Amino acid sequence: MTDEVVARIGSLEFRDCALATPYHQRYVQCAFVEVPENYDEPEERRLELLVIRLPASAARTTDDPVLAIAGGPGQAASDSFLWLDRAFQDLARQRDIYLIDQRGTGHSNAQTCDLSHREDLLLADDRESFRELGRECLAQFKGDPRQYTTPVAVRDFERVREALGVAQWNLYGVSYGTRVAQSYMRTYPTAVRTAVLDGVLPAQENFGPQIALHSQAALDALVVQCQADEACREAYPDLGSGLEALFERLDTAPVEFHYREISSGDQVQETLRRAHLVSIVRMALYNSEVLSVLPPMLAQAYREDDFAALARMSRRLDISDQLAMGMHNSVMCSEDVPFIENVPTDALKNTYMGTQMVEALKGLCEVWPRGDIDASYKQPLRSAIPTLLLSGERDPVTPPAYGEALLEGLERARHITVPHRGHHVGITGCMPRVIAQFVESAQTEGLQVECLGRLETVPLFLNVNGPSP
Repeated sequence: MTDEVVARIGSLEFRDCALATPYHQRYVQCAFVEVPENYDEPEERRLELLVIRLPASAARTTDDPVLAIAGGPGQAASDSFLWLDRAFQDLARQRDIYLIDQRGTGHSNAQTCDLSHREDLLLADDRESFRELGRECLAQFKGDPRQYTTPVAVRDFERVREALGVAQWNLYGVSYGTRVAQSYMRTYPTAVRTAVLDGVLPAQENFGPQIALHSQAALDALVVQCQADEACREAYPDLGSGLEALFERLDTAPVEFHYREISSGDQVQETLRRAHLVSIVRMALYNSEVLSVLPPMLAQAYREDDFAALARMSRRLDISDQLAMGMHNSVMCSEDVPFIENVPTDALKNTYMGTQMVEALKGLCEVWPRGDIDASYKQPLRSAIPTLLLSGERDPVTPPAYGEALLEGLERARHITVPHRGHHVGITGCMPRVIAQFVESAQTEGLQVECLGRLETVPLFLNVNGPSP
């Protein structure tokens, strides 16, 4: 960060700084806001939160900027949204976009856990192993894990708004970020002008048990799509059964293989276990474009014992180094796992993910300190704030039904389901223009959404050359 102040907004002084995502580096404007780790003990330990300003492109700007809230939980806004003004050019023309690394993520006292030396635990399926993972992660925590929950983070965000001298935000939250936005709307309703919730996670929904069911539904939809397409059906008539057979094979024993790493040219030895394949399939289902290349990769594995493509895909889809697992655990173990009841164990056993995620969360949270959560936090949101809800028709984690559930309590809201798409649809097709129109007008009526009807299903690849002509 440079010493020269490039912008003074409220009481904050922004300076040029260079930030990097896994693939890019960009110069932006940065400032820090100091907050107490524990608001009940404000004179004790203090934290610095990174605040990023992406200035509006026009000379004349409005005084109601956008606050973008990242997902996860555990993702940093500085990783997720560093290029948001480029994706939302219409929105960013007259409005500054602010990114705040939520406490425990990114450059705000990140609570990462280095568990790379314990792959035995990461691939285990018994609760004691997950308890041990929790203890190892907890030993690396810098501070009080009870203070890294959503309600505390919302107090941080309000401190930043006050420091900036901003009267109202326009919120844009993705996935878990939609839950943060709901908490903000509930706690500080006069501070929010509009809200766009992309990949809706209702406050009353306990994250965890349903993920395997939603993901299985998305996988089933992929198989149905392939069988409904003549070319894909001819190429992969056994897609569903072949994948099932591959999972069964990995249940018996892992597969060891070699492949050439493209970037370095080196020969790499890998071991593919069921947990690896589960992760690859699950993460591929999030993104329709990535999903399109999955059938030939799977077929190479279950037909030809060629696992190179899956291994390369695994490296691309691995976001573990982008998640602050300590912060993630504090949220899940305070806001979700304690409220999980009546786990549909039999139904989960019939999914490709099985019960492992639920068992992992329950074991981990048995040793993780629990933050205080007010009873109202888990109640359905009631709000008159203009709100736009976005869902992907084939979202494997926050399906359209979640948007419909949240819609019931909102007086001035609209729910848009983007056809044929998965998770995080705000940047899809013409949706950025729709979002800009909504934020500008603060009205859900009259939005020009006809353009979304022109979105087609992303074609499935038949081989390395792509889909059929």
